[in-house]
Amino acid sequence: MDESMHIFVLTGAGISAESGIPVFQGTSWRGRPHAELANIHAWNADPELVWEYYSERRRRAREVQPNAAHFALANFAESLSANRFFLCTQNVDGLHEAAGSKNVFHVHGCLFETRCADECGQLAFADTKEYAAGSLPRCVCGALQRPNVCWFGEQPYELDRVQRELDQCSVFLAVGTSGSVQPVASFVAMLKQRRGPTRTMFVGLERPANASYFDDIHLGKASAVLAEVLRRL
Repeated sequence: MDESMHIFVLTGAGISAESGIPVFQGTSWRGRPHAELANIHAWNADPELVWEYYSERRRRAREVQPNAAHFALANFAESLSANRFFLCTQNVDGLHEAAGSKNVFHVHGCLFETRCADECGQLAFADTKEYAAGSLPRCVCGALQRPNVCWFGEQPYELDRVQRELDQCSVFLAVGTSGSVQPVASFVAMLKQRRGPTRTMFVGLERPANASYFDDIHLGKASAVLAEVLRRL
């Protein structure tokens, strides 16, 4: 890398799975697929059940620690100026920040934040509490409050900001993503279809669904592979 290059890093469930955060695909919660509960329709039908699900996710997330891959990204970012590195994560667990990363962009929101379900204008706030049936949190406007996460059936957060960062990046690195969750899975395809060279790289246990758009694919645990990939950059 030279002083003119910008790197866009996208992380997915695979990087946190090594810390003990279960991936959505192929796993369930009490016999129900995660996508059935992390869903705007589930919230509309049964907010108490959704809060029970997210309360347990909060409890589990408090027990885990960042792994070597999280620390590798934090250390790499420290070696670059802020305007040359953009870390965008699909994860809501906060492990990047726990490892020391700054200015992490959470395209799917944050597990330990709560906001008004009616979007009355009150800002999302830090919240580590767990909520049970009959004691769900309410906003000052009277509406129910919900986890500040993006659910299936909703638009990821601030895609305009993400697009601006993609437009200027010269290296795109995806870590632990499945390549199947839209619209995030289309980021690498957009880069390969635009004018100008962009190096696209992937690190993960398996080839992603969008593998054909990556110039380099490094298979293995991110905790074992990522630091070397970043060193070579």
